[in-house]
Formats: sequence, C-alpha cells, structure tokens
Amino acid sequence: MRREVEDVVELMHCIQARLAVKEAARTSVLSKSWLHAWSTIPTLRFYVGRGKSMKLVDVDHTLIRYLRDNIPIESFELKMDMRNQESASHAEKWIGFVATKTSLKEFSLSVYLKGASSFTLPDELLLGENLTKIRVGASWGTDISVRMTTSHHPVIKCVSLRELHLAGVHISEEALNDILSSCSSLEKIRLSNIDFDSCEGFKTIKVINLLRLYELSITLDAALEISNVPNLAVFSYDLLRSGQLRFSANVHSLSLSNVTQLMLGGVVRDNVCLDMIKSRFPFLESLTLDMKSWMLGSFHFTCASIKILSLTSHKKLFDVQVCAPKLLFFSFSGDSILPNLLFPVSSLRQIKLSLSLDLPLDASFFLKLREALMLSRKCDLCISITNNSDSSMPLDIDIDELRRRLLFPPAMNVQELEFETDEDECLWERSPFFDSFFEICHPKHIYARPDRHYRHNNHFCRLMLREVLEKKKTTAIWPHRLQHVLIRPLPHKKWRTLTNSQRTFLQASTPVDFKLKWR
Repeated sequence: MRREVEDVVELMHCIQARLAVKEAARTSVLSKSWLHAWSTIPTLRFYVGRGKSMKLVDVDHTLIRYLRDNIPIESFELKMDMRNQESASHAEKWIGFVATKTSLKEFSLSVYLKGASSFTLPDELLLGENLTKIRVGASWGTDISVRMTTSHHPVIKCVSLRELHLAGVHISEEALNDILSSCSSLEKIRLSNIDFDSCEGFKTIKVINLLRLYELSITLDAALEISNVPNLAVFSYDLLRSGQLRFSANVHSLSLSNVTQLMLGGVVRDNVCLDMIKSRFPFLESLTLDMKSWMLGSFHFTCASIKILSLTSHKKLFDVQVCAPKLLFFSFSGDSILPNLLFPVSSLRQIKLSLSLDLPLDASFFLKLREALMLSRKCDLCISITNNSDSSMPLDIDIDELRRRLLFPPAMNVQELEFETDEDECLWERSPFFDSFFEICHPKHIYARPDRHYRHNNHFCRLMLREVLEKKKTTAIWPHRLQHVLIRPLPHKKWRTLTNSQRTFLQASTPVDFKLKWR
C-alpha cells in the first residue's frame, strides 16, 4: 500500500510538471493529496523580476523549506532579470544550494544581466553525477557574461550529461574542452556567443569520441576539431563574422558522413565550398545556408539526396539553379531582388519566398514572381517593403501593361502571405502594389502587420476598408473577384465574417489575420 501511495504522488508530480506554473498551483486546492504533491514537487520553475513574477523573498522561502525538509529537486529552472548586484547574489546563492542536490537531473538558467556587475555559476554544478541537462543563457546585448567556472580545469563529475546548451557564457577554452571530453554520454550540444577566456585569440572546440552525439550546433567564431562522432545527424556551424570554413585538420569525413541536416552560416563562399559539402555529407537531406560571405552572383547546386534547401542571401543573387530530383521544399530569403529560379529536375511541393524589397518596384518584378509561383504545388510569401526612394511615385507600375504581359491567370497555390512595410505613410492611399500582386496570385491567408515605423498604419487593413467595405470607385479588379473575407484580430481571436461591425479592427495598429475566398 505504501508503494501505491508513492506512485500516486509521483503521478501527481508528473501532471503538475507538465502544466504552466499557475495552472499547476491551482491543483493544490483539489484535495490534501494534491496540496501535499504541490508542496513537494521536485520540479521548480521561478520567473523573477518582470511584471507579476515572483519576488526574491518568495524564492528564498521556497528553497529554505526544501532545504529544511530535505525535499528532492530533480529539475530547476530560473528565468531572471538581474537589475542589480543584489539580485545576482541571490541567484548565485540559490544555484549553489540547488547544485549540491544529488537528485538534480535538469538545470536551466536564463538571465538578463542589466544592472549586475558580475555573476558566476558555482563549480558544484559540474559535480552532479545524475545531471542530464544543463542550459545556461544570457540575453543578447549585455556587456557581462555568465561566468561558467572559476577554474581553467574544473573538477567534472557530471558523467550522465546528455544535453549541454551554453549561450552568452564566459568560460576558458580549456574548461569547455574538459567538459566535452569528460561527458562522453552527450547527445546534444549547442554553443553560441561564448566569451572565451583566452589571450591568444585562436580558439578550437574539440568534439572527440562522443559516440552518442546526435546534434551539434556552434554559433561563434571558433575552429572545430571533430572526430569519432558516428551518430552525428544534425550539424550547425555559424560564424558570427563571415569568413573561411574553419574546420581544423583533424576533421575526418567519416565523422560527418551520417549527417542528414546541415546548417552553415558565414562559411560558404564559392563553388569550392559547395563541392566540399557534397563530398563530406553524402547522405544530406536538409541544407540551410546563410550566405553572408558568398562571393558569386549565381548559385548552382547539384545533390542527389537533398529534400529540403533553404538559402539566405545578403547580397544581390541573380541566378539560383538547383538540380535535385528528391527536392520537396525550397526556401529563399533575400534583399532587394528576386533571383531567377530554375529547378531542372525536382518534385517540389512547396516554396517559401521571404523578400525584403526596396522601392521603387516595376512590372518586371511581378512577372518574375509569377514565374516563381509556378515551380511548386504550394507557395508561402513574406514581403517586407522599405521606402528608401525619394520619388513621389515609389510604385511605378502600369497595371494595363502588366496584364498584357502576363501569360497566366492568377496563381491559386499561394497559401500564406505575410506583408509589412517600413517607414511608409502613403502606400495605403493608392494600391498599385496590391493591384499588381492580386493580378499574379490569389492568396488564401494574409497576415497583415502594421508599419514598423508608423505603427498607426496597417496598409492592407486600410486597403480592405476602402476597397471591400466602403467599395469606393477605383480601377482595381481584384475586389470583385473576392467571394467572402474572414477576419481575425490577434492574438488568437475567433474568425469573423468581414462586415461593418469589424471596421474598428481594420483601423487598429495591431497585426490582423485574413482568410480570403476567391471566385
């Protein structure tokens, strides 16, 4: 009977751990058993320093009670705004107490270091023999990093560690490599914005003899030494500053031969790099390239195994040609221009185009976009427009000319369109962009954001108000092709038919969802 009672409490703990903190706390009123389970739950989550979050004294009282009653802690999560050194000192004390718990399995820390002068994690954190996850992250843009250890060669006993996530952490190169070499059971490693305690300036991360490692993600300027990682399947390597592919000489092709998902940022410069990808990753199925250092105006890639390809271009890319018979999904994000897209052999099911456009635009852009929409069964579009033009006519589009040059009717395969402008006050007053856009496609779902600079302007909402609700006399044809419109103000409201009662939604400065059904 005692074992059965323990099982019931364990089940209650399991349920409470899967609920949001407030919802989990409400279970304590169900009965004395639920109250006891809540007061001894081994999963602790504290959100300190923002709005209605917990206060420092609340966390102190909870941890003092756990220490006094010797209640085990299996999972500890702390999200905290450290606005002064006092709050940082409290956090150091809390973590020092939790780190001594032999029952601790998961540790997560997310901090915003706004006013603290220093913050150091206790060395005891690396002594937990039952610890399986360590996640430490400091917010972007802070001058202070979370210091991981006080020693260049700390004592490490967390041999059961499966996941290691470090972001915005200050640590010595020796200490990080000691952790990676000591924790042979690691399955997932994510390192970003590491502040190395090094005078030499050259850092090498050594990922060696990790037989269980499945995912490796590196986002920082460091060389890699990789060997004997036979189960590595997901590999991400992103240089913060664009530069050469910086694998060390000890990277063996066999160590990477089982990788199926590859993400590279700032390291692919030319066709030589593309040839390296094909030779070292023979079973590649998903490839994501952030081409911060790409030096050519064209991108030609051939791969027999690839199924998912995502490209981000920061320079003008005029020509993209991909020969991949198994390719199912293609994504392109770029500035200023839509390249010519060609897929000689593929079975594309979906394309996603995210374009940041500078005005002015002309009819040729829409003609090229219409051709791109023919390449797959489904398409998603994300359009961002910045008005950097001094011209009084930033949208120099002749609709009649566009109609004459169009060879195909409006595409019906656009599933989603996300639209946003930046620093534009007048686009909503006349609609050549939308008139042209709806000549080439009829999207099913539109997510309309307000202007990033002039938040009171949501151009698409005002367009719908003028063209659909008020039905003002214009030369636009597309409003007559609409059968009905559903509208949903965010976040997560119910869909409603667009009528005069929703006029206030169209005048709001918040994002709005639309569902369009065309005739």
